[in-house]
Amino acid sequence: MTASGRWHAASKWHVAPSVWPTLIGAGAAFGLAAHERLVWPQILGCVLIAMMVTSLFAVVVPARFEIDVEAPARVQVGEPFDTTVRLTNRGGRRRDVVVRQRWRSPRSLVAEMVAFAGVVDGHAQTAATARRTPIARGAAGMCGVEVEVNGPFGFFSRTTTYTIRQGIVSLPRVAAPLEFIAGQAFLMAGQDFQAGVVVGSSVDDDVRGVRDWRAGPQISPVHWRSVVRTGRMTVVERGGHSQGTLTIVVVAPGKRGRPVKDAAFEAALATASATAVAAHRHGIPTCFVAQARIPELAEGVAHPTDEPSLLECFGRIAVAEPASDVLLEHALSHAARGGTLLVVASKATPDAWCARLFAAAAAAGAVTVDVRAVAAGYGGIVPVPA
Repeated sequence: MTASGRWHAASKWHVAPSVWPTLIGAGAAFGLAAHERLVWPQILGCVLIAMMVTSLFAVVVPARFEIDVEAPARVQVGEPFDTTVRLTNRGGRRRDVVVRQRWRSPRSLVAEMVAFAGVVDGHAQTAATARRTPIARGAAGMCGVEVEVNGPFGFFSRTTTYTIRQGIVSLPRVAAPLEFIAGQAFLMAGQDFQAGVVVGSSVDDDVRGVRDWRAGPQISPVHWRSVVRTGRMTVVERGGHSQGTLTIVVVAPGKRGRPVKDAAFEAALATASATAVAAHRHGIPTCFVAQARIPELAEGVAHPTDEPSLLECFGRIAVAEPASDVLLEHALSHAARGGTLLVVASKATPDAWCARLFAAAAAAGAVTVDVRAVAAGYGGIVPVPA
């Protein structure tokens, strides 16, 4: 994605600490010349003053620059990407500049980059490309580019901040997903499956018959006895069985309306994101619920229809409170009768709220997974009662 910025915020002036010793030195030279009636101190004082005036004059006249930034719209934590910054000097003067670029967000998503440091001739263009790695998940709607113009001898400089309407979404870190079988979840962490890893059980519906297995959005239990006997993949059809809807409820940590660091929450969100992507690729419908006011979540609910929009839900969520009863009823309506409910909570989420949600999900016939607990390795499975 390429974006351009042709308007800037107020410029800031910087006076180097060396200005004051230089002024004192010039004054001392003129004082010595007047007292001793010498010529060389006058010449020295004039040279020092001329140096400062030259440096000041170089930054008094505003520079005319045009900025272009090229960067992907979506990046992933821990995965490097390239950023290109192009600077065009529209003025006729030669400029000594330092260019810095960063994205504006409540927390730092990508470290600030010094894109260029050097001289740009009049009506010339320079470009710099750097490989950067996102350090945090989140979204930024604006890109800021600071252009610092330095005067000769380093006495004075002027920094102009260009604001570019280019956003970036930093998606959660790559993680191992939870796989799905018959609306049930089990942890896939690169190890052999063990007894008890499969969590929850489906609702006891009336068996309608046995049919050949076929790929599609519906996930049904495999009838293994028939597979062993006939060698054909067959499944059991049950009346009223859910299509394995995956519902994600997120409670993102925050303090005074701003996001806070919670490593366990970020790890759980990465696991939930990978799980949702795997489910979407298998045709399983997903529902994303979070009590947060962001454009992608109208009234706190999103039903992503493609993978990019699904990933953006996980990338953009910053602060979310425990969902209201209305949102929880919506989530449970999707996860009921054989669906799966992934709960991504923070360490600040009230235990009573989680317990109430787990009990309601179990009563509705949904398999509930406390993703934060699973990612930390200490359980987090709430099975459906038999």
